[in-house]
Amino acid sequence: MIKYFYTISFILFTFSIIQAQNKIDLHFGYGHYLDNSENSMTLMSKVKFRSYYFYGFTYQRNDLWGYNLILDYDYHKIIKNNIIEFVRTGPDSPDPIGFFSGDLTLINHNIDLDIVTKYDQYFSYGFGPSFVITNRILDIPDHLYDKLASSGIGLNCFIEVSIPFDKGEQYFFFTSKLKVRYTHSIWFDKGMRNLDNYYQEFLTAEFFAGIGYAF
Repeated sequence: MIKYFYTISFILFTFSIIQAQNKIDLHFGYGHYLDNSENSMTLMSKVKFRSYYFYGFTYQRNDLWGYNLILDYDYHKIIKNNIIEFVRTGPDSPDPIGFFSGDLTLINHNIDLDIVTKYDQYFSYGFGPSFVITNRILDIPDHLYDKLASSGIGLNCFIEVSIPFDKGEQYFFFTSKLKVRYTHSIWFDKGMRNLDNYYQEFLTAEFFAGIGYAF
């Protein structure tokens, strides 16, 4: 995770030293997995990773190397409780004497770097590369805690509406965005695991709304 922190810090630092950013916003939204490779696992036979809520921020710098660029960061976490269940029996009888279960958690940190084009005063659209940091955690209390870290790359595209609350060079604004993102795994912190033929592939549709400041 330290490597991930340095990666995010480097991206933010690179943006911050090139003059001042033009816009920044904080947002909250709803997402849905159109496709999630984790859902094909045997553990996911009864439940699936589908909908989720997320939050994040957007950082926009206009006219950088002739482009309007956006750095978008989002975080979401989904927990599926009792994804696997076990029956405890006694040494002399198959009759159950207790039960225990495990939870499966999926955490995604999504980072998008986009070129944005204004359609008119309020609407814009964009596209660009995506980077995802994923943690998949299987937690069986008192028996097993397995955390698999991974990263992936892909593409995203979006349409956005931005409505200023005031006129002038510095102002607050309302923003809303609809985004589609695809990522595919490129690296796993596999340790002693055998991950042959295993991969992570995510296709999401997201909608968010937020409040920003332009300066």
